[in-house]
Amino acid sequence: MRIAFFNWRDIRNPSAGGAEVYVHQILKRLAEQGHKVTLFTSSFPGSAQRETIDGVEHIRYGGRFLIYPKSFLCYRKHIKGQYDAIVESINGPPFFTNLFAKEKVIPFIHQLTRENWYSGLPFPLAFAGYHLEDGMLSLYKGNPAIVPSDSTKSDLVGLGFKDVNVIHGAADITPVKTAKPSQKTIVYLGRLTKSKRVDHVLRAFKLISQSENDSRLLIAGSGPEEKNLISLARELGISGQTGFLGRVSDEEKAELLSKAHLMLFPAVREGWGLVTLEANACRTPVIGYNVHGLRDSIKDGVNGYLVDDGDIDAMAKRSVELLGDSDELERLSASAAEYSKTFSWEKSSKEFAAVLERVIG
Repeated sequence: MRIAFFNWRDIRNPSAGGAEVYVHQILKRLAEQGHKVTLFTSSFPGSAQRETIDGVEHIRYGGRFLIYPKSFLCYRKHIKGQYDAIVESINGPPFFTNLFAKEKVIPFIHQLTRENWYSGLPFPLAFAGYHLEDGMLSLYKGNPAIVPSDSTKSDLVGLGFKDVNVIHGAADITPVKTAKPSQKTIVYLGRLTKSKRVDHVLRAFKLISQSENDSRLLIAGSGPEEKNLISLARELGISGQTGFLGRVSDEEKAELLSKAHLMLFPAVREGWGLVTLEANACRTPVIGYNVHGLRDSIKDGVNGYLVDDGDIDAMAKRSVELLGDSDELERLSASAAEYSKTFSWEKSSKEFAAVLERVIG
């Protein structure tokens, strides 16, 4: 097969997140299977216009916002008549390839963005995206779609989609073989944006530290909210117990998750919550809000716990209960590691290829 793939960012973009990890893990395996795969994505400072990463050709043809209006020009220059299908990764604004492409178009929809529009775009664009999202996605309801979770599938079925294929992400991480430290360690890993609600992590940890006096909080990631979060930690009086690590390498991430006792994940919504499986693979359970995506990747009592959306007190209380019960913490840590093994990128990539083959015919 010859597959053209549109995605806002690629794996080397400094702002890459779980969606980019998912796309890269799938595409590099499609390339390994012998398919021709080209990713069309945005440029970033210092990026090459063209390069090949893990067998996948990358063509960067526009900046953070220009990539969308340039999609038609990109199609005319690079894609038309040269590929069997186009996979359009939608995690916010669509590329609207369904309006002009002659090839089969398969939308890969991570999640409905909803209130997250306001965390990543300036006001006029965010306002438009928030109010136009359902209409924009409905342009694709006649196409076979791929999603990472049942939550997103349910949203699309509500918009009239008929053919929605759920393909989960997996953990690609090598745990560090080490014992958990005696000091109880809580971690957050991800982008520091409003939609991730990292301020809830800080406020929950303030309550946790009142019971677990010797505990510490480590926050790994970068983003526009970093300075505000550092200031909040100071205001809450937990700066001495809180470390801001910035963006970490894959090796540093594996060590961080392997040494943590617990991860907190209070996002507004997720497509799947890939980082939960990465933590689980390192024997670290996750406590998150019962929201879209996280209710799919976190199974209560299996690899973590869910608490009511926005309930900081409940997140803190559940954390204190778990950290104070060594037997339950050990059971849940072992269960989480086993749960993570039920997913694999090899399986997911085969399922992805099967959908493409069926659509292309």
